[in-house]
Amino acid sequence: MEKTNAKIYFSLYGDDFPIETVSNLLRLAPTHSHIKGDEIERKSNPHVTYTKTHYRKDTTWEIGTEYEETLDLEEQITKVIKQLERKEELINEICKKFILKCHFMIVIKIYEGYPPAITINNEFIRLANQIGAEIHFDIYANPYKSEIDE
Repeated sequence: MEKTNAKIYFSLYGDDFPIETVSNLLRLAPTHSHIKGDEIERKSNPHVTYTKTHYRKDTTWEIGTEYEETLDLEEQITKVIKQLERKEELINEICKKFILKCHFMIVIKIYEGYPPAITINNEFIRLANQIGAEIHFDIYANPYKSEIDE
């Protein structure tokens, strides 16, 4: 049985910029990156036939967690913001130099009707505000069997 899980990541993205330079400036290796124009790989699905190839619309540098089983997102959020602390000025300089935008993405997969607690604490709000980052949510509420169905 699958359990509710989530991942959190921070993205710097724009038209075209040197990913390795950004990594060196921030002294962080990205957990994911891609270049504008890269083909988007599709997971194989026997029920779906893909007729069109899609390509990345921007270049992206990301730092974040993998999916982790959780009913409280604070630990995952803290893992990401701790890596970015005291780098706010540098992030702003990188965004200005390479004409980039940034955001945090919180992806949640809910199973068996158990959503996680989501706390956007003051530290997270302060960091997002200082670097002009939006906070996005991507939530998947998967079907589950209730006691009534049994």
